[in-house]
Amino acid sequence: MSVRKRFDYLIIGQGLAGTALAWTLFQRGYQPLIIDRCEETTSSKIAAGLITPITGLRLVVSWRLDEFLPCAVRFYRGIEEKTDCHFLELKPMLRLFASEQEQEQYRLRSQTHFPELVNVPAPLAEQTDFELSRGGFEMHGGGKLDVPTYLNASRDWFRNQNCFREADIDPAQDLKWEADSVQLPRLGVTADKILFCQGIQAQHNPWFESVPFEGVKGEILTLKIPGLTERRVVNRGVWLAHWKADLYRAGSTYDREHLDCEPTAAGREEIINRLTEFLKRPFEVVDHRAAVRPVIRGRLPVLGLHPQNPHIGFFNGFASKGSLQTPWMADHFVDVLEGKVPPEKQLDLSRKLKRPS
Repeated sequence: MSVRKRFDYLIIGQGLAGTALAWTLFQRGYQPLIIDRCEETTSSKIAAGLITPITGLRLVVSWRLDEFLPCAVRFYRGIEEKTDCHFLELKPMLRLFASEQEQEQYRLRSQTHFPELVNVPAPLAEQTDFELSRGGFEMHGGGKLDVPTYLNASRDWFRNQNCFREADIDPAQDLKWEADSVQLPRLGVTADKILFCQGIQAQHNPWFESVPFEGVKGEILTLKIPGLTERRVVNRGVWLAHWKADLYRAGSTYDREHLDCEPTAAGREEIINRLTEFLKRPFEVVDHRAAVRPVIRGRLPVLGLHPQNPHIGFFNGFASKGSLQTPWMADHFVDVLEGKVPPEKQLDLSRKLKRPS
């Protein structure tokens, strides 16, 4: 009979959510095992990793920015030190106005809602590079997470600790239950709890089929732009973010109809059309990817233990805000797991599951 390996927690999925949760558990003294399918394309793997302080057409300060951002910076800096990698870049971001309405919104809100987050440098940017006729502003308190580097460095670190396995788990067939544990006989592992961080794939998990997912497909282009030296993220309808050398990424689209990971000609054209409205330099598209963001009705993350089985947990729904929100949310979820606090009501899994009839 084979000897089982015992862990405190099994974490299914190593995107932004699962990775933050694994690090937080490890830092609290627990032994997690991450199990991931190692797909080439997921919403986390193609994510731009933007931490944008002021968002949307209405110029709204990102939800709980003053709480989430310091937590995220401490978290990522600690992981950078542990993995000897650099992946968090804090720098100003540039927002260019696309309309008179945006100009008016900024005039009305900049001195009352977010004066400490904005300024208007002179010049805004190089006029030979960008269309600046409507103006804009620079925002502080944000930055960019190099998500692939962060995920890869974390995976390597956990693998070296014997805390990572590549496998595809079937929640309906692979799990066995004992009074105080969950088992995965196929992998020969046992744990106190199993925590699902599957992104949009969770809509096929029988334990969470009633969670009201409203997935949104996003497409992102990688561009070669010779001669462009702008290193701030620039946003006007779409964002443009430097990646490396003369390569930039641009996006994103919001498609609620076609929830697959197939890049489309329409998505490519939409990004290019919006980009050419403010970027004056010629560019070449060198890559085009798509994935589905795990949006849950209500637009907030969801976390908690399953009300019918307290050995099963759920940590999901970060959509495009994962880089900013997962460090704080993982800390809160581990407090929940330790019995220190209940889940915040607006985040509580039990409020999203349909009651059995």
